[in-house]
Parts: sequence; C-alpha cells; structure tokens
Amino acid sequence: MRDQNPAVPGNDPPYAKWVMLAIVSAGFVAMTVNWFTISTGFDAIGEEFGKAIPDVAFLISIFVAAYGVLHIPGGMLATRWGLRRTLALGLAIEAAGSLLSATSTSFAQLVVWRAVAGAGASVFAAVGIAAVSVWFRDHRHALALGVSSAAFSVGTALGLYTFADITDATTWRTSTVVAGVLCLAVAALSALCFRVPRGAGALAGAHLTREGLRQTLFNKHIWLYGLAFFGAYGSYLAASQLISGYGEDRGLPGGQVGAAAFLIGIAGVPGSIAAGWLADRYLSPRTLFAAGAVLEAAALACVPLTGPHTFWIPAFGIGFMFNFVFAVWQTVPGGMRGIAPENIGTAVGLMLTISAVGGFVLPWAFGQIVDGPGYGAAWTFLAAVSAITVGACLFSRSGARSSVPSPGAPSTPGAAASKRVTGAAEA
Repeated sequence: MRDQNPAVPGNDPPYAKWVMLAIVSAGFVAMTVNWFTISTGFDAIGEEFGKAIPDVAFLISIFVAAYGVLHIPGGMLATRWGLRRTLALGLAIEAAGSLLSATSTSFAQLVVWRAVAGAGASVFAAVGIAAVSVWFRDHRHALALGVSSAAFSVGTALGLYTFADITDATTWRTSTVVAGVLCLAVAALSALCFRVPRGAGALAGAHLTREGLRQTLFNKHIWLYGLAFFGAYGSYLAASQLISGYGEDRGLPGGQVGAAAFLIGIAGVPGSIAAGWLADRYLSPRTLFAAGAVLEAAALACVPLTGPHTFWIPAFGIGFMFNFVFAVWQTVPGGMRGIAPENIGTAVGLMLTISAVGGFVLPWAFGQIVDGPGYGAAWTFLAAVSAITVGACLFSRSGARSSVPSPGAPSTPGAAASKRVTGAAEA
C-alpha cells in the first residue's frame, strides 16, 4: 500500500476528521450514560433487593473493576481487528450489559450484568481515545481529545441528572433500558460510519508484534502517567457518584444537592475544552496535568467545608479540573516518541488499567473511612491521594511530538514485511 500522511490535504476531505470525532464523541456520551445511570436507582435497588446503600454502592466498584480489566486486551484487539470493529463491539457489549441489568431478579445477577457493561465500556474507552488520536495526531490533538473528553462529561451529567428524572418518573429498570438502547444505536452508527484515514492500512487491522508490545506495555513513561492519574481518576469516580448521598446525609437543600450532581458532570465540558486549547498553544502536557490534578485535590478538600449555599462550588471545581486533567492525559500516548499509531490503543489501555485500580479502590476506601472517622476524613483522604500520586508524572518526559511514521507508513524499517494488513477495505 502506498504510504500517505493523513494530515496532508487531499487524502481525506477536510471535514472527515470532524465527522469521525463526532461519532467517537457520541460513543463516549453513550458509554458514560450507561455507566452512571445505575446510581440514580440506588435507593430503589436497595429497597427491592434488601441491601443497604454501602452494599448497593458495590455496583460502582464492580463496573470499574471490569472496566479496568479489558483496556489492554481492547487495545490489542483494535490492533488486530481494526478500530471500527472494536469501537462497535465495545459499545454493543456495554449495551447488552445494561439491557440485561434491567432483567435482574436478584442482586447477584445485577452485579454480573454490571460487570459485563463495564467490560464493554473498557474496550470502547481505550479504542475511542486512539480513534481520535489517529485523526488529529499532527494537528489540534489536545483540542480534539478535549472535545471527546467533554462528551464523557456530557454523558456523566445526563446519567446523573437527566436520567434521574427518568428513574423518578418510571423505574430504575426503565431508565437502564433507555440507556442501553441509546448505547446500541451508537454502536450501530460506529459500525456503519466510522473509518480510519485513507492510506492508514495498519489501523484497519494488523498483526500484533513484539515491537508493538515493547512500545506500549514496557514503556516506563506510560506506566508513570498511569500511576500519576491513579488518585485524580479514582477520586472523581468516588465523588461524582457519592456526592449526592453526602449532601442528603448533611440535610442540605435539595436544589444544592441536585446542582452539585449536575455540575460535577457538566463542568467537565468547559474544563476539557480549556485544557485542549491550552495544551495545543501554550503549556506542556506535564505542566497542565500536574497543575490540574493539584487543583482537583483542592476542590475535593473543600467539599466538607461548604455551607448550605456553597455546596455546588467544589462540585463544579472537581468536575472542571478532573476533565481538564483527563483531556491532557489522553494526549500522552499519541504524542510520545516511539509509539506507532496502530499501538496507541494498547498504550492508552495500559494507562487506563493502572488508573482504573484507583477507580475501584478509592470509592471502596471512601466508604470504609465514612464508617469510621466520618465524611470529613474521607474527603481529605481523596484530596491527599490525588495530590500525592500526580507526582509520578514528574519523573517522565512530557508527551513530546511523536517521531513515529504517520499512519500508513511502516513504523520501523522492514515493518511492512513483518505485518500482514488485514481488512484494509475498512479505510
């Protein structure tokens, strides 16, 4: 296949990359709606299955545990099968998990189906970041990932706020079905309409190679950035799904609690866009990443200090700064020397897997601390972990512009001979 650079005008229509970004962003909305919607039914689920809220909150941890398991296999699958098939597969699995959750006749069944949904989200998340990176790697990379990260925020806000109204008007099972159908529709859209840049045959499917694994799984900088995001990631997942319960436990006005639940999600939209704009123009990813994580920690520490009219302020800060950090963090594999385009998904998968451990451990630890010292200590714990773990990025280089050949060109001399491109018609 003739080598081409997808950033050169004429290979693809100028609007093509933005259409692909819109498709992937729709996938992130659907993915996070199906992630967070279940929490709007926690009270009803606890009553139906005879479980206390701390027990029901295990549904958060099991989703995140499954979400962390398949990031790396999902990235490898994208290398082998191609981005389009893997994007659609991840969303379809998550949709199936959500739809089957609504059929659960026991809490154990519900746990199993939430794990299935988390596994599907795991496959989609790493591949979705890679799908954006391959289209924008050479221009407006951070801004494009800021847009897809904003879609993550929109889905979070819809799942926590809009779907709460659907749950209240119907049942938790109905809202879960609606979310699942939405996810299935976007899976079909991805299968029918997404494609990779012209000339990027390896992105349509290629053999896994030892060199590809070396670039990703044994890359110390990828490990360091994964560890650096451990605290900020896990703390956000704990805060976003438990802040409403905390506000209600304090007896705060319902309007303040609702505003906090909405803002912790939707604030990520301006946060993501701001991070992308700044990273593309002014500051290094490492500087922005570290500063954003520290500011997220500050917002977490302020939650127990709020009054009945200021509860929404740190919630906005947590949502804004988490997504600010997330948008910058996603650019690291696509901008790092030595990682070929077809291996970006696996590199992102490793980073997400490492940070997802925080998403499993920190919500659980938050609950244990609440049962002991109380909420004040629990929020301080989240803030401290977020601020401390970000220091890992200081031992890594920033996400420097890649020197790897562009999609469609062999990643190393003779690489074309070592790869058998499959499914090139997808391009």
